[in-house]
Amino acid sequence: MIRRNVPLLTPVLVSAILCHVLGQAPTPSEDKPSREEALRAAVEALEQAEEQDEGGVRAAALEEINRRLSTLQGVDPAHPWLSYLYGRAYALAGRSGDAIDHFRKFVETREGRNEWQAHRRLGDLFVGEFPRLAKASYDKALALKADEPTALLGLSTCAYKTGDVDEALRLAQQAADADGRQTVRIVGHLTRMFIAKRQWADADRTAVLALELAEAGVGKRPGARGPVQTLEAQYDLLTDLLQARINEKVAGAEDYVRLAGFFRKRNDISARLALHDALRVLELGVESTAPDTPARLLEQYAVTLADVGRTEAAIAAFENLLTLDPSNSTAAERLGRLRTMPKP
Repeated sequence: MIRRNVPLLTPVLVSAILCHVLGQAPTPSEDKPSREEALRAAVEALEQAEEQDEGGVRAAALEEINRRLSTLQGVDPAHPWLSYLYGRAYALAGRSGDAIDHFRKFVETREGRNEWQAHRRLGDLFVGEFPRLAKASYDKALALKADEPTALLGLSTCAYKTGDVDEALRLAQQAADADGRQTVRIVGHLTRMFIAKRQWADADRTAVLALELAEAGVGKRPGARGPVQTLEAQYDLLTDLLQARINEKVAGAEDYVRLAGFFRKRNDISARLALHDALRVLELGVESTAPDTPARLLEQYAVTLADVGRTEAAIAAFENLLTLDPSNSTAAERLGRLRTMPKP
C-alpha cells in the first residue's frame, strides 16, 4: 500500500537508506568531477542496470549507482534531477514506496512537470495496485509525448484492470501500432487482450510474433539470462492461449498437438534458466572464496559459463583454472573447443 502523511526524504537520508540496501557506505570520489560529468555518470550507471532485465539488479550494480549518485549529490546537492535519479534507483532496488515519493517530488518541479518518462515511471509503480492513479500519470506522459507506446501500454493495462476490456484492446492495438510491433512486452500484452475478447485468430498471430521477437532477442544477447526468461514467458503465453481455446471448446486436433509441443519446448527453456541459476550460485562462491578459490569450484564455474553461452568469460575462467591447475584435463579440452568456436 502507499504510505500516507509521510514526509519526503532528503537526498542525504535517501543516500543513507540506499547504502543500507547495498550493505555499505558510499565511496567518495577522489577526483571531483564537474556537474555535467557527475550527472552523465549517474545516468549511465542507472541505464546499464536497467538494461540487465534479469529479474533483479545485482548488489554490485546498486553499489555503482549509489556511488555515482553520491558523487552528484556532493557536487550539486540541489541538482533538480536528483529526485528523479533516486526514484529510478529505488525502483531498481525494489523499494517502490520510496521510488514513488521521489518521482512525485520530481514531477512537481519545473523540470519534472514536463518529463514524460517520470510520469510514465510513476504510472508503472502504481498500475499493479492502483490503476486509477496510474491512469492519471500515463495520461500526463501521453500528453507530453503523443503516441508513446509504453504510455499507451500502461493505459491499456489500467483499462483492463478496471474492467473495460474493449478499451484495453483498443489501446493495446494503438500501442502495438505505435511500436511497429517490435517489442515483445507490447505484442504479448496485445495477445492477452485478444484472448480476453476470444479473438482466437488474432491472438494466435500476435502470440507467434511475440515468440519470434523473443527468439531474436536471445540471439542478440547470447549468454544473458533476461532474454531467455522473456522467451519462457512467450511459451507460457502460447500455452495459455491454447488452454483457453480448449476450455472454450473451440480447439481442434492441431491445437492439442501444438500445446504438447509447447510444453516440451518450455521445459527446454526452463532447463536453460536453471543453468543461469546455477551460474549465479557458482559466481557467488567464486567471489566469496577469492583469492583462494578451490580448483573444483573454478572448474564448475567455467563449465557453467560455457554452457550458458558466455564464451569469452568461460575462456578467461578456464585460463585462470589452468594457471592454478595446469594438469586439469577438463579445462584444456573445453578451452580448445571454445577457442575454435565461430564468434556470433
